[in-house]
Amino acid sequence: MDNLDPALAEHAELINSLKPLLKNHDFNSIFTELTPDLTRPQRFLVKMELTRLSAPCTRRIDLRGHVNGYCREYQHNGITHFMDSTAIELFEQGIQTYGHYSVGVYEQVHNAENNHRVMHKQEQQQRLQDASPANALPQPNEDNHPLTNTVLFGDRGPRKEERMNYSMPVEIEVDLKKSIQAVTTDLSVSGCRIKVLKPVQFEHGQIFYLELTGLEREFALGLKDKIQYQVTQIEEKNDFYYLSCERLRDQQSTKSFDNFLHKFINGNKRRYKLNLDNTIEAIINKGYEQYYLPRICSLPIYINASEQGKLSAKFALLTDNNIDLCRQWYDENNQNCLTQLLSHTRLKNLSDKPGRVKESLIYAFTHIYKGKIHFYSATETELEQSSELKSLFFGFASHKNNWMSYKIQLVDIKPQLSQLAQTLPNDNQPKTTSVKLHKQIQDLKYIAFLTDLNNEESKYWYQQNHYNLEDVNQLNQFKHDKTERFEPIKEIPIRYVNLRKETRFNYKTQVSISFAKKQIDGMTQNFSTEGLQVELASALAVEISNKVQVNFPTLELKGKQQQLKNLEYEVVDINKNKTLINLKIHQDKYKKHKAKRFFESLISHNREKLVANDESSLIPDLAEALRNICIQRIVNTGYFVHKHGVKHELKTVGFSQLPNPVVSLLSYQANTDMLNLHPILQHNLFNSLIVDMLRRLQRNDKPKYRDIFVRVKLYETEIDRRFTTISYASFRDNDAKYNFIKQSCQNSTAFFALRIYLSRTGRPDTDFIANELLYISQYAIHKAKLLEEELWSVEGVGDIIDITQEVMLRFNFSKQKSEQQIQLKHQLAHQE
Repeated sequence: MDNLDPALAEHAELINSLKPLLKNHDFNSIFTELTPDLTRPQRFLVKMELTRLSAPCTRRIDLRGHVNGYCREYQHNGITHFMDSTAIELFEQGIQTYGHYSVGVYEQVHNAENNHRVMHKQEQQQRLQDASPANALPQPNEDNHPLTNTVLFGDRGPRKEERMNYSMPVEIEVDLKKSIQAVTTDLSVSGCRIKVLKPVQFEHGQIFYLELTGLEREFALGLKDKIQYQVTQIEEKNDFYYLSCERLRDQQSTKSFDNFLHKFINGNKRRYKLNLDNTIEAIINKGYEQYYLPRICSLPIYINASEQGKLSAKFALLTDNNIDLCRQWYDENNQNCLTQLLSHTRLKNLSDKPGRVKESLIYAFTHIYKGKIHFYSATETELEQSSELKSLFFGFASHKNNWMSYKIQLVDIKPQLSQLAQTLPNDNQPKTTSVKLHKQIQDLKYIAFLTDLNNEESKYWYQQNHYNLEDVNQLNQFKHDKTERFEPIKEIPIRYVNLRKETRFNYKTQVSISFAKKQIDGMTQNFSTEGLQVELASALAVEISNKVQVNFPTLELKGKQQQLKNLEYEVVDINKNKTLINLKIHQDKYKKHKAKRFFESLISHNREKLVANDESSLIPDLAEALRNICIQRIVNTGYFVHKHGVKHELKTVGFSQLPNPVVSLLSYQANTDMLNLHPILQHNLFNSLIVDMLRRLQRNDKPKYRDIFVRVKLYETEIDRRFTTISYASFRDNDAKYNFIKQSCQNSTAFFALRIYLSRTGRPDTDFIANELLYISQYAIHKAKLLEEELWSVEGVGDIIDITQEVMLRFNFSKQKSEQQIQLKHQLAHQE
């Protein structure tokens, strides 16, 4: 039936059902009764096909070198065949069906699933299917409900041993009275995967006895009884169930059988090929994780619990995208004050909130007085004490240059998360944690993700709050105590491929910048031998590529003989407020820049005191341990933009196992292991938002972002009516934004405000997955190359962050409305 005539293809099921009836004397009458709906020409074709299949055959079958299986001699009616156990099983089934060795039996044997020709044809068909426009992944720039693949961050799908593709007949004994014939698709020492024809039903966790009839025909296994297995996973495909089974070795096992399977698999794994599915999945997960983590915009902060139960911030995991958020909390002594922002009281109140992921909003600003930086901060809950206090804080604080608004999300953790499962078979030795590392992480209880939500648009809304200037002293209750003694948070840079030309060091020192006859004082945030990042006390009207003069009054005193005045730098980046400037030296090709010469000397004499942005932790494996914890507790949703030729595609979305409202939003009418992007990419938003951002980004640029509003009518089932999505910039005015939110907060309607970040990537960190690629290339080098090609095609990495709570507060919606939306999102998660 493999090469069935196209005219008969629609009758294949009928032909298969009629084969066993060919032996009946009254077949013609039975045939007429079973084919009342066929025309006379169709009946003629079906009957001719059955006659052809039942015709006697004398051809010898020789499958040596043509199947994945050991072929042995098999005698039938004086003809010597060479077949493997699967072919013999099919041959004998065919004899029972037709009553003799026929053309149908011959074709059935040659069309077995482990036949190399059949396997090659299936691979070709799959490649053509994947490449065809009709079956390709729908393009995100079309309104055709585009689906995307998913990656479960932190999931390794560990396999303790090698699993070999091997097909052989087996017999499943469900109970004492019932046994089922089946075929294996792969085999390992401790398990196997079995293909069973429907309609037999199995349940997850079901235990049964298995007789390895295929192996027992060819080898002396020395087994006194059948082997006990348990169903661990059931997959349904076409007319078959595929059962992933684990061998219950404690109850039914012999050492000699273990040794046999080890030798059998090790001796034949190149011939029959290993099943690499788990290793490939691990590579995909690790590869995308290493793209995503170094570019997350939220700042992961690890919360320690003392013996007395006091909570405090201990570590922060730094990336190029979140480092500026961390730098906002440096005082005049270069001390990080994030510990005071996340006080024990605030963390305790947040941890007491319901749900797995606890969320809140924090607002802050700084006030500089007599050269001292004073921090003020308040949570959303603290400001709910009175409407007057909230208006006072928002109205006054949002007019400050260093106004900050954050979303904070708190999730429980445990030290065991620092060790991820190994990805390679037989590499199951647990990695030991050093005493020094264990001491650092043993008391970690939570991880907090701090996300900067501030922009000019939101700042404008907070500035509309009216307040009485005489009441400003009331804000002193939110002032951080300058005399408080606390342990500064430890900054741990994430390890990844660093594409920067040179090392940057975190250091604050006074500078003054002159441009167009105007001089403004500022403070460095970090420096290298060829550049600076400076935060200014007020805005400076410069543009990218302008030349400025920089003075270093404090460093000049340290440099003694060095003149550090009027040094020329070029502006390479500047924020919207014109207060945060990135500079690079303006180099004379024939003369070394004075600042470069000075900073080279400064670094060489103070290397042990300076902290580099990309410097590895002094505690071995600490950065990796914190990375592993973070990736398993990610609260945001990552996405990856691939480029093939000139075409961009959003092909992959990543998330952790935690409850995630964005994943719930995208799960509507999506296939298993996929997400539906229609709710966020309607009306060509992929091109107008994401591709447009990507084209404006360079490798070292800070991420860009766009905001979108999504309305979900939970009572609608038709997808186009269920979701309404509009980009924030598309609204004609602020009233239109407010009305959209108001209408989206009605009964059985959910509102999402999403911020979509995007960064341009560099090359993939293939060193991180080198061992897995090497392992796969030993058995399937083409698969290793395809995996590398997939990772190299990634051009953009982004974050999707739910900012609904902040947007509703910004537009002055009540706390009750906000809580209702949280409840609706829980309902949405259960509904999807």
